[in-house]
Amino acid sequence: MPMVEIYGKDEMHALFEGDFAFLPRRGDTISKERGGYFDYYTVVEVWHREDGETGRFRACVRVTADD
Repeated sequence: MPMVEIYGKDEMHALFEGDFAFLPRRGDTISKERGGYFDYYTVVEVWHREDGETGRFRACVRVTADD
């Protein structure tokens, strides 16, 4: 199960992280529960970054908010 970092416009700070059954692809929708309702995001970019301390790669996706 890949741990995925979810980014919005600010690529320096993740919006949240999630443990996914599979890596989300461009065009997929991610819904995140926020206190009794859901925020919906569309995946627009997927990449992998290397963690300099461990040398392991982390999956990252950029999303846009859907209203």
